[in-house]
Amino acid sequence: MHLLSKSLTAVSLCAIAGTGIATTASEEAALHETRQAKLTYNFPQKRTPNKLLKYSSAFFSVFDNNVSTVQGSRYFDVDKKTIKHVDLSPSCSNYVAVIRGKKENQAIVYDFRLPDNELHKFKNKKIGNPTAATFTPDARNIVIASSTGLNIIEPKKYEVVDRMDLPFEANEMVFSSNAYFLAITDSTRVAVINYADKNVRKEWDFGVKVNSMAFNRENTEMAVLTADGVLSIYDTRNFVIKKTIDDLGQGISCDYNLDGKYISVATSPEIIAVINLVKDNDVDFVKIDEGDITFLTFLNDARNNTILAFTSKDMVNARRMTKLEPYYGKLIADQVNEKMNEWLKMMPGETMEAYRERVTDESRAKMRKLFEEEISTNLAGDPVAAAEIALGKYDRGNGILAIDFDNMPSIGLPVPETDLASFKTANALKFSDAKYGVMADDNFELIYAKVYNSENGQTYIYDNLDRVPLNFMDGDDNVVSLEIIQQQQMEELKLQEIRQKVYEEAKMRNVISDHTNITVDSRVEAAYNAAGDKILNYIVKFSYEVDPDFSVTEDFAPGKYHVAESGAASSMLSIVKEAFENDFSQYIRQGKQLRMKIYGTADAAPIVRGIPYDGTYGDFENEPVYKNSQLTNISVTASDGIKQNEQLAFMRAMGVKDFLEKNVANLKDMDTTHDFFIDVAEEKGGQFRRITTEFTFVDAF
Repeated sequence: MHLLSKSLTAVSLCAIAGTGIATTASEEAALHETRQAKLTYNFPQKRTPNKLLKYSSAFFSVFDNNVSTVQGSRYFDVDKKTIKHVDLSPSCSNYVAVIRGKKENQAIVYDFRLPDNELHKFKNKKIGNPTAATFTPDARNIVIASSTGLNIIEPKKYEVVDRMDLPFEANEMVFSSNAYFLAITDSTRVAVINYADKNVRKEWDFGVKVNSMAFNRENTEMAVLTADGVLSIYDTRNFVIKKTIDDLGQGISCDYNLDGKYISVATSPEIIAVINLVKDNDVDFVKIDEGDITFLTFLNDARNNTILAFTSKDMVNARRMTKLEPYYGKLIADQVNEKMNEWLKMMPGETMEAYRERVTDESRAKMRKLFEEEISTNLAGDPVAAAEIALGKYDRGNGILAIDFDNMPSIGLPVPETDLASFKTANALKFSDAKYGVMADDNFELIYAKVYNSENGQTYIYDNLDRVPLNFMDGDDNVVSLEIIQQQQMEELKLQEIRQKVYEEAKMRNVISDHTNITVDSRVEAAYNAAGDKILNYIVKFSYEVDPDFSVTEDFAPGKYHVAESGAASSMLSIVKEAFENDFSQYIRQGKQLRMKIYGTADAAPIVRGIPYDGTYGDFENEPVYKNSQLTNISVTASDGIKQNEQLAFMRAMGVKDFLEKNVANLKDMDTTHDFFIDVAEEKGGQFRRITTEFTFVDAF
């Protein structure tokens, strides 16, 4: 069993996408209608869990001396001892537990697939008396807090590779998903560690028990919930208080939903408050008659439904949260930025002089505003059509008639006083060409419309297009200067020249033909580092496509994974080598951070007898990889060979890493992290066997 999907079946984990129980495809189909009707699933337990451990849409129940699946099956236990702290690897390959002892605690790593199998027991002489343990978000390190500080441990050989002193002994730890921050608490004090630099970024003493800590998905906010019912939300750029919400009862547990628009708080053993963080006073309450809520967490199921999982009396519950609206501001921000990135590119044949004339500060602001209007209008749907409309007061001084909506803010329609008599009823008004904008509270408002009055046959224009745009989401902080953009465009021209040169040489050698298309793309993005300083990241992506009929000859043939066995892949990587050793070498500097994403794919052709693996890239055991954007793990060894298409896709990705390490010498000077993304298509065919690579040069300018 090499992949998480196998191990999930092996331990009968709960899958929220279904009824809460792992099901076959036929059972899934039969239960479809039931799922649509039922919003809450309940899983009886022998007693009330202390907390839940989650992985994707699956989770475990944690008790004083054991961990169980939510179906009630024992997963592992420590007999008469007590679990002080336990956490699951983000790749689900293993887990680490701190077991309470009479004099000293013990930190132990267990195998996920064989949960009673101890992989390693740490010696307290090396790490101190352990108090809490977790994993880095990329699953590449174990982090153990102890009496002597923070220990960073490599999970293959279990060696301490780094450490730092802590301001106090931590009994709970939470990472931000980007690993910038590690929040720790000793129950009343909280400290935020800048994990990369191993220093304390901020420290508080709340003077009351800290019951919960959480970062939002985008790592822009950190929430701390205390037992006096106060929720403190901090901006992670400076860790200054951003919002305080009090009167939250006992403040038992909290968690952000996926997009960070809402946060749920267990205010008592019977009540969960679901709080809209961008709209004051928008709070929904969930009443749990059984009571005994000890812990809650958000997750998304396989259909991307938002699920709130929580404990209750001798129970685990999973409720589908149908009332939560999307975070429209973030959706608009993402789409506006995507369109702006395309608009900022030089057009085919466009000279730099023409580009500078087309792209100015004024034209850029205008296009961003137009994109915002277009995208907001598309997302809004048609609120006017669904609204109850009423005529409001008339402002004689300005000639403005108020039109009131029950689902949006009112508008002021310019109407001459001489026409006012014909405005007898709102039913006579017909709206067309409506445009919408989103407000700071994430609700939509009408910003433009033609309003036809059937009583007098006249059309009136409501025009508020000059409203100040929201500049999603960070205003000018998100803007990259024109000077940098022009520099990036000049360098992309050089990349295109290199691409064309290597491409033509490869065609002359009959490695590829016109049926292979190699693409080079780049952009600059504003970001923030862990110290809260604004930085600019330079992102360069290399990819290719091969016409399906020519994939076997110009790309990977079935079962092949070496870069040299694909003319398209080797040509693409030759472009990378040429660029990084010459024109792009100015960004390859010693000690600077480089984040590399490598994508390997495979088609659905079955592997019947297995594919020999020659061990070229080494053996891999529980290597963290992303599959369908979810962190999981994979193993490939020379002795076992390649038996699954996921392994084949992974080997193609590893071939890229191997090529770069052997052929682009200056990359070794950088602080490089590699993330592998594997994908197996549902169809068969050579067009589904390829590689892509993306380089992010952090703080490049």
